[in-house]
Amino acid sequence: MRATVLGMGVVAPGAAGCAALGRALGEPSPAMPRVAAIGDEGESRARRAPRLERMMAAAAREALGGRDAASVALVYGTGYGGLTATVDFLEGMAVRGPAFASPMSFHQSVHNSPAGALSIALGIRGACLTVTARELSGETALKVGLDLLASHRAEQVLVVAADEVVPALEAGYRAFGSRLIPGEGAAAVLLGAASAGGAGDAGGAVGPSLVVELCALDGHVGSLLRLQASPEALSPLLDLAARVAGPEPWVSPAPGDDAFRSAQRLALERAFPRARIADDGGRFGFNPSGGLLRLVSLALRLGSGPGGAGVIHGAAQGGGQAVIVVRHVAG
Repeated sequence: MRATVLGMGVVAPGAAGCAALGRALGEPSPAMPRVAAIGDEGESRARRAPRLERMMAAAAREALGGRDAASVALVYGTGYGGLTATVDFLEGMAVRGPAFASPMSFHQSVHNSPAGALSIALGIRGACLTVTARELSGETALKVGLDLLASHRAEQVLVVAADEVVPALEAGYRAFGSRLIPGEGAAAVLLGAASAGGAGDAGGAVGPSLVVELCALDGHVGSLLRLQASPEALSPLLDLAARVAGPEPWVSPAPGDDAFRSAQRLALERAFPRARIADDGGRFGFNPSGGLLRLVSLALRLGSGPGGAGVIHGAAQGGGQAVIVVRHVAG
């Protein structure tokens, strides 16, 4: 299923909004992939909302750019959900006992709670789905959005992916001996059928010239807490992307440890010997929503360059993979 990108939004480390991210792409990545500014600081309602919901709402509003969202379908992807609320709830249980567990923290810790809050805030009355697929949650949400369009369950789909980092998550990475640096942020893309009209005044929009041509995923095949470190295992999905994207795309590699990056480099060189590399792993960190964040980043690069195609490679611990192909075509 090919789909037109009608609008984009992003809240990323060092960049709140697509314009800010576009400027930041030419600068060094932040020292740590953490979001310092969300861009909604002037909204009174934002002060009462959980941080994760604030990030996804800011990205979603930018992607919609003032469009009426009533008939839009929403697909929300998250790997970890509302970690701040989850930690608050579990710590309350552990320290004070079940009688003192916070109902509000429990409600906000449920993975699909942010999607419900966002649909109410935006007035969405179409399908509302939550997707969680570990470190491929952004890519899986995009695939579900494309499937909704292909099955004519929706004419437009707002795909949002968001995750946050809390000290407990960092401690968990260290406890299992991982050297990966967890990242956070939110991204949103508004999708329509490939024949859809222009993006109008949608914020962050790149118009009908940007299309998603492929979103493919491969299942987990290895050790639960390890990334796939074999070029032969990485190559089939990358070869599929190469057949769609052509010989000289922009390529956004998946972040990972040294062993994975070495295997990925060999597989990328075989599939894309003349690719231009857009390595945003340091900016976004190892983030379950990172696939959608890197899609927005690569789309911004395509929008300001000579055109062509872009490939986003995603990877999850356990061996799962994903590829997304986008193309900047003449309007």
